[in-house]
Amino acid sequence: MSREYVLIGVEGNHDQAFISKILCKLLGFSKFEGNVSELDGVWRKFIPVYPPKTGRLYLRLDMPTILYNERISLAIYAGEGSNLITNLKDKLSDIDYSNFFAFAIVADADKDKPDQVVEEYYQGFKEYFPDFPTTVSQSGNVIAGSPRLGIYILPNNFQQGVLDTLICDCGDLVYPEYMQRARDYINKFSEEERNKGSSVTFMEN
Repeated sequence: MSREYVLIGVEGNHDQAFISKILCKLLGFSKFEGNVSELDGVWRKFIPVYPPKTGRLYLRLDMPTILYNERISLAIYAGEGSNLITNLKDKLSDIDYSNFFAFAIVADADKDKPDQVVEEYYQGFKEYFPDFPTTVSQSGNVIAGSPRLGIYILPNNFQQGVLDTLICDCGDLVYPEYMQRARDYINKFSEEERNKGSSVTFMEN
């Protein structure tokens, strides 16, 4: 049976795993775990070559997570953080993306304003998807068209932060006592020591 194709670009492997878990748990997707002969043809161009062009033997291979249901075949591609635009454009230049049902980006605001992040990704992908979101007011929404387009800026489309920020917020709801213990422990370190690790920094307050 023919499926509709969806591509989601993310910055890192933790984002990839998080979104995969959400789609499987909440929307009923299944994870593709077959061999290459069973893989939808459009995703075969995403299969990494080893060793990569850089020649680095221990570089993590960038094979996307492939999910599917009865109607949709979906790939979540992790593009090495700030290299996501460059790496994903390399992939798009080598495939027929004209038949995509949807294309989306999930990115961290980090220490930038979400509007700046949206603008950066619009500039990066407008040659492939001219109607890609241009302002933060469009983030978190689906832009109707062919393909459907969207961007989500972690943690919530208006604050600075990263995936860890969102996960800590979830922890406050489910494990408030343990989260407070973690913060009490972290607060024993100096500001300089806390700033050495971003995951520690974003657990503060």
